[in-house]
Amino acid sequence: MSESLFRQEALEANKTTMIGTVALYCPPYRWLVISLVGFITLVIAAFFIFGSYTKRETAVGQLMPAKGIMNVASMTAGTVVDISVQEGQLVTKDQPMATVSSEVFTAIGQTREKVAQQLEVQRERLKADLENQEKLFIEETKGFEERERLLSSQLQQLEVQQRQRTRQAKLAQSQLDKLILMRQEGYASNSQVEQQEAAVIDANTRLQDIARQRLDVQQQLVQTRQQLREMPMNKRNKENEIERRLSELEQSLAENESRRSIVLRAPADGLVGSIMAKTGQMVSAGQTLFSVLPDDGKLQARIMVSSRAIGFIRPGQKVVLRYQAFPFQKFGQQYGKVSEVSRVALSPQEVATLTGNNNIQEQHYRVVVELDKQDINVYGRTEKLASG
Repeated sequence: MSESLFRQEALEANKTTMIGTVALYCPPYRWLVISLVGFITLVIAAFFIFGSYTKRETAVGQLMPAKGIMNVASMTAGTVVDISVQEGQLVTKDQPMATVSSEVFTAIGQTREKVAQQLEVQRERLKADLENQEKLFIEETKGFEERERLLSSQLQQLEVQQRQRTRQAKLAQSQLDKLILMRQEGYASNSQVEQQEAAVIDANTRLQDIARQRLDVQQQLVQTRQQLREMPMNKRNKENEIERRLSELEQSLAENESRRSIVLRAPADGLVGSIMAKTGQMVSAGQTLFSVLPDDGKLQARIMVSSRAIGFIRPGQKVVLRYQAFPFQKFGQQYGKVSEVSRVALSPQEVATLTGNNNIQEQHYRVVVELDKQDINVYGRTEKLASG
């Protein structure tokens, strides 16, 4: 049994080490650091648990007037002979903008001008005929009224003569009856009776002639009065026929003039955006010569968004806009708000037609964005945004 004469504590106290004793030092703000680290940890954990991620999608589009751009196109092929507006000029509805001529020149000169002259001559003749219809109607009416008066007078005379002839025929018949009785009694000869019979026949013949003349005059009078009643309607029919021919001539003149030259007019009040033709230039039918921006000038962004990204876009969402003409590194970003999302997807061909980009391979949706501002600050001055 080996036991030390000294206590263990004394032995430990007398031991020496080469590196000395270890001392732990805690700064007084250690709890502040621990609390800060714990708070940051909780915030990060809460972000991952309760936070949400907003997907960003980059899309391209154009600034367009809210009412759209109005294109003015030539309706016929021809040559631009006059342009009466300039880019940036304000125009009013129906204001002339340009004249396009499609006149054809032959050995006898301007063909359509010759046709127009002939049509004008025919039109003037028809107008003169139409004006003369009233005079002709008055003259014909007077003639028929005079004829009616004469026939009525003649009919009255024939009626008087018929009454006289009727009385003569009755007297002749009465005289014949008396002579027949007298011949039976021996007071009259056969020759006297025969002579009176001839007188009766003659009186009846004259009476029949008068009756026939009276019937003829009555028929003529009825026809004359019928013609008088029909004259206003006949006049109207003739006028309608002349007016119809005039209308056809007017149409021919208009068609000839439209082939000869047309005047392009502003479809509405607005600003001339661009002029895509020059004086003397040949243009085809349907070719756009001008673009007109509506008078109110309010622009909106029309953006094409692919079908892959359209699912999270809703009206009212905020949109960050970067204008190609004003680099955002110098002029900053602009803002807007989604106002409309189309419900029908556009085919790649339709997108190419609207944007001019033929590299589109998938369907897109049109998104309309209302701008927060219609202008931008450029080097200290306010520059109004333009479509494009």
